[in-house]
Amino acid sequence: MRGERRRQRAFTLAEVLIAAAILSFATIAIVQAVTAGQAETLDALKRARADALAQVLLEEVLSKPYTDPDGDTAFGPDAGETTRAAFDAVDDFHGYNESAGALADQAAAAYPTAYQGFNRAVSAVATTNSVASLGGDHTGVQVAVTVSEPNGRTWTVERFVPAP
Repeated sequence: MRGERRRQRAFTLAEVLIAAAILSFATIAIVQAVTAGQAETLDALKRARADALAQVLLEEVLSKPYTDPDGDTAFGPDAGETTRAAFDAVDDFHGYNESAGALADQAAAAYPTAYQGFNRAVSAVATTNSVASLGGDHTGVQVAVTVSEPNGRTWTVERFVPAP
């Protein structure tokens, strides 16, 4: 018995290499899945921020009267309306732009940094739309707020404002 050695069971080099390869492939697959999930989450967050920026500006536009109190019928800011705070009708917002890094709310307070990577633009165009709930064709203003990223991706919200 003294000369007898017990044979110890161990993994061979081939088994270790195969296990390491399988573990490597599994790790790569998991990392790719997590990375793809994070990219989708970031994209959804950007879409939500862009939509929020568009909706809040559209609501600001729609809070103004349809007809200009000064009687001006030209689209775009009237004489003397040099800031957004001075706009007094829906059509005054036509051509309004905000650049990335300079986005502000209605009170001119800057949005948080997370929202500053977008541009915003407003168009207001006289048009005639068929509105079934109002009984047919109506003239009015089609307001569109477009939010864009520097890479060219855009989001647009629109609303038709019928003439009173």
